[in-house]
Amino acid sequence: MARSTKQTLIEAAYELFGRHGFHMIGLDRIIADAGVSKQTFYNHFASKDELILAVLAARHEAESKKFAQLFKQVAGPDPKAQLYALFDVLEVWFNEPEFRGCIFLTAAAEFPSHHDPVHIAANDHEQSVMENLQYLATLAGASHPRVLAEQLLLLLNGAIVYRHISGGKEAARIAKQTATPLLDRYFEPSECPPRRGMAALSV
Repeated sequence: MARSTKQTLIEAAYELFGRHGFHMIGLDRIIADAGVSKQTFYNHFASKDELILAVLAARHEAESKKFAQLFKQVAGPDPKAQLYALFDVLEVWFNEPEFRGCIFLTAAAEFPSHHDPVHIAANDHEQSVMENLQYLATLAGASHPRVLAEQLLLLLNGAIVYRHISGGKEAARIAKQTATPLLDRYFEPSECPPRRGMAALSV
């Protein structure tokens, strides 16, 4: 199915923002890469900031679907196994050729005001990840699901930042070494799934 002009603009902007950040890319560059006129752009978006919000909304939807699929691919349907496989899933993402870090962390950093709509959109994504982890922890029968979700999210973001800044290919493995005994504390010993190596999967 052919892409709409609006989708073309969103995808062109995502590629540029992902490679160069939000502030380094001007509207003229986005329009040129999308192959549309300035009038066509304004037929779909009132401003660059409105386009940024559309990009973040599109990435939230795409990444939510992608990671839901990866969790099932790596760990199957069991919520506890999915929690223990969190950093196996991250390893798959880190090894994708197009990995350029997390666009939501970039957005929060470049738009630091908590009242900025872009920062709010980034925080909404973060809260969605938190809620998904808490939901898995609740289904898995973990004690204190919210606390566990917060701790896992902290490790998750740390691994992403470390991998992005340093290029360190061991980021997910190091995070998993920290996460596994952490997870064990929230489950009875008999409930902990067997240890597994990092999943050797491709998307």
